[in-house]
Amino acid sequence: MSFFKASVKEEDVKQGGGSDYLNGSGVYPVTILGAIANESKNGSITVDLFVDHNGQKQIVYGNLRITNNDGSPNEIGAKIFNQMLIIAGVSDVAEPTEGQLPIGKAGALKDVALLEEFTDVEIMLRIQLEYGRYNGSITEKKVIKGFYRAMDNATAEEIALEKTPGEGYERDTKYFDNITYKDGVTSDEVAAWVAGGRGKGSAPAGADAAKAPSFGTKRFGSKS
Repeated sequence: MSFFKASVKEEDVKQGGGSDYLNGSGVYPVTILGAIANESKNGSITVDLFVDHNGQKQIVYGNLRITNNDGSPNEIGAKIFNQMLIIAGVSDVAEPTEGQLPIGKAGALKDVALLEEFTDVEIMLRIQLEYGRYNGSITEKKVIKGFYRAMDNATAEEIALEKTPGEGYERDTKYFDNITYKDGVTSDEVAAWVAGGRGKGSAPAGADAAKAPSFGTKRFGSKS
């Protein structure tokens, strides 16, 4: 059974327009070390990305939502995930298999459901910060807005439809620094919150209560 099949339809590949941590809106050259499938307590499926940026390994949680709670495709998340497939040269993603990644406390190994097609994939990752409020605390979410091919900044649309690579990237540059503020949060509040250490103990945005689904039995890296 397939987890996700890539589409080269125009509507599915069209892309909208300091620290080694992904702490700002922008485009980052990263290596995807692992893609993790998670199922929320309500039944929706998301994909988290464990990436390396200039030697700094980190995880981007919870905003590539592939399906909704009722199992129907999530239009936005599935479209962006499809773009990642096209850029990575993947046409069909198999069901996840059991594996481990060093994403636990202090880098401890944690059991996860891995999409094995996405290991050591070099890609340009576009992140946009989104700030909101939860239980009186400011939250920060790194929203994945799109991907570009590492060697020439080509979009999925340009790859699938054989258009000139890099033109979409150039059109999108005016959006790279965008930041979203929700729930009445202001830029001044965020600046003070960041200066104060990002509010230790505040609720992380996008960290949906999740469990590793029982999609496979093969241990990641096993040759059997």
